[in-house]
Order: sequence, then structure tokens, then C-alpha cells
Amino acid sequence: MPIVCYYPPMPVIRSAKKKLRADHRKQKINQRVEAAVKLAIKTFKKAPSPGALNKAYSALDVAAKKDVIPKGRVARKKSRLANLISKSNIKATKTKSPSKTKKVKS
Repeated sequence: MPIVCYYPPMPVIRSAKKKLRADHRKQKINQRVEAAVKLAIKTFKKAPSPGALNKAYSALDVAAKKDVIPKGRVARKKSRLANLISKSNIKATKTKSPSKTKKVKS
């Protein structure tokens, strides 16, 4: 009976060992980001609201910035979420920080 190896063999070269450790760390970080995106989208779909939409957008933007999800896929997901909120007759409001007005001397 042949022996079947389900895991890739351990690297021999020192730099390859370091790369393997780094890949494991990055994999855990990427899994956390993906889980946050999934949770935010699931929460929004369950109860569409502007606040939930902002959280979903934020999670998607973080995933795109960290190159966990391709930018095109993020854009598509954001577009579909926006369509979903418009169908539910709730207007999405963007939060703006209060702008400072400059005083003009006359």
C-alpha cells in the first residue's frame, strides 16, 4: 500500500522555511479580513440599513486595500449592496464630517 502525503513536504532551504512561516501568518490575517467581510454583508442582507451598509462598505474597502479581494469584485459587491438598499426603499446616507467654514476678511 503506497504512502499518501496530504501535506506538502517541509522546505529544506532556510529562506523557504521563513517564507512558509510568513505565508501562515498572512493566511491567518487574510482569513480574518474575509470573515469580517462575510459577516458585514450577511448582517446587511438580514436587515438593510444605512449603518449596516457603511460597515459593509468599510469591510470591503479594507479587504481591497489589503489585496485580500480583487478591487473589481469589491466594486461589484458594493454596487449590488447599493441596489439592494434601493430596492428596500431606504435611502443610504453618507456621513459627512462637519466642514469648517473659513472667515473671509472684508
